[in-house]
Amino acid sequence: MRRPGLLVALILVVGVAGTVVALKSRESNAQFVLEQQALAPVGAGALDALLLSTSDPRPGYSGRARAARCASQSRSALGNPWSCVVRYPMPPSVRYQVTVHADRSISGSGQPEGRALTQALTVKGCCVATP
Repeated sequence: MRRPGLLVALILVVGVAGTVVALKSRESNAQFVLEQQALAPVGAGALDALLLSTSDPRPGYSGRARAARCASQSRSALGNPWSCVVRYPMPPSVRYQVTVHADRSISGSGQPEGRALTQALTVKGCCVATP
């Protein structure tokens, strides 16, 4: 054999690719885990209540949320993605796209209605209550 290094390199590449595929298949599927743990589905009212605990993230604004209204865009147990409109003490309201994670924590980003900012506003918290 004239190039044993090439054969060794080929074997290493195949081994690394196989390892990557094996590790990727071991990652948890949040929806599957949720169903296996028999967790209650996320309700709009519970997400509204969690968002009411947030403070206004806009620069130069302050105060706690006064009202929140969320709607799910799917029928999965987590309901992702959620569209939520949160009213803070000073207008305009902020519209968020929120994701509920398997541990029932949330994260999302949004913009004030009618006035886009150069940087998205973020919201995160823990945890959406179970019914």
